[in-house]
Amino acid sequence: MTLISSLFKYLNVIINLVISMKKMVLIDGNNLMFRSYFATAYTGNLMKNSKGLVTNALYGFANMVNKVIKEENPSYILVAFDKGKSFRREEYKDYKAGRNETPDDLRTQMPIAREMLDAMGIKYFETDNYEADDIVGTVSKWCEVDPEWDALLVTSDHDYLQLIGDGVDIKLLQTKGFVKYNRDTFKEAYGINPPEVTDLKGLMGDSSDNIPGVPGVGEKTALKLLQEYKTLDGVYQNIDSIKGKLKEKLVDNKDLAYFSKKLATIYINVPIPFALEDCKYEGPTDKLDDFYYDLEFYSLMNSHKVKEEVHVDNEYKILDDFSKVDKERIAYYIECDKENYHLANIMGMGIYDGKNAYYVEPSKIQDFFDKTLDTIKYTFDLKKNIVLTNRFDTNTIYDVNLAAYLLNKITKDDLATLMNNDSVSVPLYHDIIKNKLDIKEIVTTKAKYIYLTHDKYIDDLNAEEMFDLYTNIEHP
Repeated sequence: MTLISSLFKYLNVIINLVISMKKMVLIDGNNLMFRSYFATAYTGNLMKNSKGLVTNALYGFANMVNKVIKEENPSYILVAFDKGKSFRREEYKDYKAGRNETPDDLRTQMPIAREMLDAMGIKYFETDNYEADDIVGTVSKWCEVDPEWDALLVTSDHDYLQLIGDGVDIKLLQTKGFVKYNRDTFKEAYGINPPEVTDLKGLMGDSSDNIPGVPGVGEKTALKLLQEYKTLDGVYQNIDSIKGKLKEKLVDNKDLAYFSKKLATIYINVPIPFALEDCKYEGPTDKLDDFYYDLEFYSLMNSHKVKEEVHVDNEYKILDDFSKVDKERIAYYIECDKENYHLANIMGMGIYDGKNAYYVEPSKIQDFFDKTLDTIKYTFDLKKNIVLTNRFDTNTIYDVNLAAYLLNKITKDDLATLMNNDSVSVPLYHDIIKNKLDIKEIVTTKAKYIYLTHDKYIDDLNAEEMFDLYTNIEHP
């Protein structure tokens, strides 16, 4: 019994330790901003607000940070940024030479990213002479030596792999998705230990940072050497076992190899004037929606708040027989080809009858309304639809656009703004027009959303004592 009791006591200690672990997420801010900017900049599609400010990096950055928070649910977050030149440039003037200058459109977004993090309730840090990876490296080592802490590093920079350790993992972002590494999975993938990434860079160099390495030695050869000899020291201690041209390259460039390793080594003793506890994340501030509003990130407003998601599937049929439609009540949505609907043409219509979604070709819309005069209808922007169909008598009793207006929700006259805020992903109107998207699935999804959210909006109007205002004044 004593042995069993001791075992249970030991297990209880382990369980309590796991439960009480503090999780720190460390984000490479420069890396995420660059990724967000160039993800769309290469297409020439630079997102701007109405004031002319380019916002594509900020929008992508906000989405990526929000995604990390949703996926990882951290209690602590720190975002690290570069600030000017690092000490490495003093040691090697060609460090990072050859890189293109940061585009002005990205440079102007960088200080705003700091302000946005403040509004998001997330701590950030930058300091002279050090890079973001040095800050992350320092804080990750604090976590590694403290058994109460775990750290997750978020970046696409492979230099960070050297920081993997006990309780320090990495979420390595890729073009699509990510790969997570801990000490064991990294060793399995590369055949070396994480600290030996600096030895790897010493041998193969790093073109992105203009670290030379040993000329003529690539990643494959460098990994093979380290898998056999463990470290850079091990390679040179066994140099006589290496034959031919490779030995000659290694001997001739020994100093360059060690210098390259030094340049690639992340500094882990940055003077940081705060403690781990100061990075506690308790959610966004009250200023975040106003910040998003100024940037015109309407789809992000309220997205940080806990809400009930609306689930709308994308199945629809082409309507060829009006008798198939349940005519008790229907939601419909009409898309047109110009923002000024007085000058626009109808592109198509989606309808939903509570059971099925249908797409209606423009040529059949007039006939549809003629045969459903007695059907109660819901829509978005009734005034637009009256103009487009040239008819006042459609028996449309509910306009979600008016309801949203009374409830102080931002629509920008685009139903997609409301839908995206409810986690129903549809493209914004200007994207539909600009990219000439097929609207069939879009308009039927919109019709479903109108139908499925009707009761909730009416309940909200009643709760705010505005149902009579809507029914007797706004809608008429």
